[in-house]
Amino acid sequence: MTNFTLVTAAPPTPNGDLHLGHLSGPYSGADIHIRAVRLLGGDGLFVTGSDIHQSYVPTKAAREGAQPLEMANGFADEIASIFASANFLPDAVVRPQHSELHRTVVRDFFAQLHANGALRVREEPALFCDPCERYLFEAHVTGKCPHCGSGSDGNACENCALPNTVVDLVNPVCNACGGTPEERPVQRLVFPLSEYADRLRDFLNKAAISPQLEALCTSMIENGLPDIPVSHPTDWGIPMPVPGFEDHCIYVWAEMMPGYFAELAEGLAATGRDPQDWPSVWNAPDTEIVQFYGFDNGYFHALLQPALLMAYDPGFRLPTAMVTNEFYLLGDSKFSTSRRHAIWANDLLAEVPSDITRFVLALDRPETARTSFSWERFHELADGELAGTWQGWLSSLLDRVAMRADDAVPHSAPLTGSQHRFITLLHQIAVDCHQAYATKSFSPRRAARTLCELVRCALDFSAGQQRATGAAADAALVAELTAARVLAQLSYPLMPEFAQRLWTALGEAGVPRWDGVKAPAPGRPVDTSFRGFAPLPASVEQTVMSR
Repeated sequence: MTNFTLVTAAPPTPNGDLHLGHLSGPYSGADIHIRAVRLLGGDGLFVTGSDIHQSYVPTKAAREGAQPLEMANGFADEIASIFASANFLPDAVVRPQHSELHRTVVRDFFAQLHANGALRVREEPALFCDPCERYLFEAHVTGKCPHCGSGSDGNACENCALPNTVVDLVNPVCNACGGTPEERPVQRLVFPLSEYADRLRDFLNKAAISPQLEALCTSMIENGLPDIPVSHPTDWGIPMPVPGFEDHCIYVWAEMMPGYFAELAEGLAATGRDPQDWPSVWNAPDTEIVQFYGFDNGYFHALLQPALLMAYDPGFRLPTAMVTNEFYLLGDSKFSTSRRHAIWANDLLAEVPSDITRFVLALDRPETARTSFSWERFHELADGELAGTWQGWLSSLLDRVAMRADDAVPHSAPLTGSQHRFITLLHQIAVDCHQAYATKSFSPRRAARTLCELVRCALDFSAGQQRATGAAADAALVAELTAARVLAQLSYPLMPEFAQRLWTALGEAGVPRWDGVKAPAPGRPVDTSFRGFAPLPASVEQTVMSR
């Protein structure tokens, strides 16, 4: 298999609904990227899953008085519905509780790590809550991060993205009873991450990663990588297949690495290919592996998981690129499911077309720094940019096609000098947009800005051609229709429904595809009644917030 792109998105945890903060990151990014790959004629899969073995699932169920699996299934169904409403179309979404393939692949991965001598048995201090009779880690314990001082759960800090040993949390408390935990020794399987520092440094130098992820990983390597427990004495997760540790479960962030193998296998099966071919597809010389996740998960994906893969089989391919995002804020603070400080995805998508939501999230995507949602900004982009500028140009163009060419593409005369320069400009805009969609320079934000620039250049060109007459006026109209065709092509990854309808209105067949900067065929009928965007109702904010 050649020119194959595997796009993975960190699986969402099924412990609550998704808000715009979730949509703005891995899931919109992954969907945009796989659509861009296919626009250019490439082959690939977009896969994700359901991160059910996070400790946040049973802790949420305990607070709600719910059965954990039943609750997780309900939230996973809701997440699938939101993906469909947002037009995110993964080829596979693996739910581990329903996938024997996932469980088998994960168990085999850790059995192989043990056989390779890659795991160590260590007795180390851990936190326990005596009244709750519980070993405390992750969602079961909260304290102050020993690195940045922010509030942090066990094992990793969401704010600075650095791991902790749990026992180094400042003023830890049990999240179930609020009590102060005590330290006790516990024997666990530990992965010696520090032994892979040199190989990880080499991997990171070759992979395409963001500057902030590069800085995080470089700092961690320079300061000495921690060794990571990969088994925990808990009853939530996949049992560890190592003698003596059968009553432990696999650390969920370590489980995620082979989980991507299972997602690829199920993606192959879903697209009519042999799921057993996943190792050859993963390791094919022309395969690109592109991973999408939030920066707060950076150390897990950029250090722990690649090192686990090196230990499993040094011949396995490592990710080509890792695309991260910062937090998307609501006002001055991050979206929060627990505090109900959120714009819920299902509420917004019930009232606003998915393409508008996708465009806003792309243009304001928190790629290198935190960005903020506001209704004022949302209306500015939805009503001013899309319904105003974009639709204003398209309506004017199609009205002129109707009046001058009877709803068809005119037969063009030779282009004038200014018209040639406009077509050359369209070529350059296409190059810029392709670069924004490319694996190693992926930026939906830059792609959205490039599309806005295309529309503004078309408006300027149209204004400058108003005095053209006769054949020159026909040629100018064809040049503008060429720009509209390019807009349909290049906007497809970001706004697939708009792009498809515009493509069809211009008389093109099938789904939008990139075949160069070309004019629609002369004489081809054009649907001049096409309308891509309309202003949002003034009441949309009130309607969404009251749902």
